[in-house]
Order: sequence, then C-alpha cells, then structure tokens
Amino acid sequence: MVSLSVLFYIFIVLFAIIGLIRGFRKEIVVTVAGILSLFIIELVLPKIFGSLDGTKVLIMDLLVLAGCAFFGYQTPGFRRFSASGRFERDSMLDFILGALAGALNGYIFFSSAWFYLAKAGYPFVWISAPDPGTGIGQAAIELLADAFPNVLTGNWLYIALAAAVAILLAVII
Repeated sequence: MVSLSVLFYIFIVLFAIIGLIRGFRKEIVVTVAGILSLFIIELVLPKIFGSLDGTKVLIMDLLVLAGCAFFGYQTPGFRRFSASGRFERDSMLDFILGALAGALNGYIFFSSAWFYLAKAGYPFVWISAPDPGTGIGQAAIELLADAFPNVLTGNWLYIALAAAVAILLAVII
C-alpha cells in the first residue's frame, strides 16, 4: 500500500516532467485552470447547489478539478495561436520554467483532490486516512495542512484568479 504523502511527491515529479515536455506557456494555462477550479468549487458550486455533503460534494469537486485540468491541458488549437509561435519551446529557460510550473500544477491538482477527499472523510474503502500514530501519517497530515485550498482562501483567491488571468493574457497575447 502506498502512503498518500509518497503518492503526492510522485505526482509532483510526474507533473514536473510533463511541464518540462510541454513548456512554460502551456503550463501557465493549466495553472490558471487550477486556480479557476478552486474558485468554482469554493464560490460557485455552493451558490448553485446549496449545501451538499459527503460523497456527493466530493464527486462534484473532483469532477470540477478533472474538467478544469482536462481543458487546461488542451493545447490552444486556434490557428492564430499555433501559427504565432508563442507556444513553441525554444530555450532552456522555457524547459526549466515549464518543469517548475508543472510541479506547481501537480501540487494544485493533487493537493486539492486530497483535501476534498479528506474533507469528505475518505469515503472510499480503497483509500484510508493517514494514521497520526506513525511518522508517515504525521507527514501526510502536515502535507494536507498545506494543501492548495488551505493556502488560497478568502480574498487571496480573488487576487490569485485576477493575477493568473492577467499573466495568461500577457503570455498569450
């Protein structure tokens, strides 16, 4: 059985490799999608559906995360964008920044999914809560305390969304 904290680091490395391959500009689009998913989950869904609980809210949250990740990872297909050369990887700096942005995206998506899984009380039998009596369990609980939805709360969510959209516009246009 794999600890969630070990799985967290595996996903960070995997997303960093994906970011290295895709490049910085494409990964910025995914970062904006991650921040947008948190905005939708925290502020939009409660206004639309009211108070959901347990597995229902977990499934809604995971669907929003997966949908935003899917659409964020879709490369812009507009001829104007692809012909402009803006999404080409042409320097070592682009590879390095892409890897860093990819690792950030891994943190955003995996820690958010883990946060909402913990918030729902780990309703699946094949995933269990970290055991606070062990060292690995304590490390997992500490990681969960620094999950993306815990870090980006309140007015900071609005500021991050505005800044992410502004950076996205600067990168694309």
